[in-house]
Amino acid sequence: MFDAKTSEVTIHYRPKNRNTYITITHDGEVCVRTPVKDERRIRSLLKERESWISSKLNAIHSRSYHSHTVGETIRFRGEIVALEHFSKLHETVQKSKSETNIEKYYHQFYKNEAVLTLPSRIGHYARKMGLHPQEIRFKRMRRRWGSCSSTGVVTFNTLMMQLSYEHIDYIIVHELAHLRHMNHSNEFHTLVRTVFSHEKELRKELKQMRIG
Repeated sequence: MFDAKTSEVTIHYRPKNRNTYITITHDGEVCVRTPVKDERRIRSLLKERESWISSKLNAIHSRSYHSHTVGETIRFRGEIVALEHFSKLHETVQKSKSETNIEKYYHQFYKNEAVLTLPSRIGHYARKMGLHPQEIRFKRMRRRWGSCSSTGVVTFNTLMMQLSYEHIDYIIVHELAHLRHMNHSNEFHTLVRTVFSHEKELRKELKQMRIG
């Protein structure tokens, strides 16, 4: 059982971060990336997420962290959540006997959530970086989390909604940076690091995550 007051955590001070992010590594290490310097406040934030952290650690210990049951659970914002928490989706899935249809319902859910929640986050980082797309699109992609065209059209994979907010924000910043550098040069990565100083860590983590 995780105890927010006494359990060991790794705290990375990130003054340029917009929010505090709590992640659990594959080895069960609790990591906090935060612009907050006050450890008491950080522990208070951990207390608020104590139940979630404990459930994640239990899942890792039982070797079930990377799996979920289609029709019963869903990957959402970095967690595996019981489908019943989303009543409309749960009701629709319960009525379906086709796994193909269930998959379509999941993807429609992700698209709806992406359209609802991502524009404000994209707008925040666009203003922060001074880089504004000509157009923003959302669609399901099988091989990439996002793309940026030479005409300034930025497309985001709706399956991003499976990821934690920190990874979502990194993808947004990554694609916006392509508006200035249409490559992965040193200049490109330097620009991304002006927002996420630990961009190498985030990039490595995303490469380990399966799109689907």
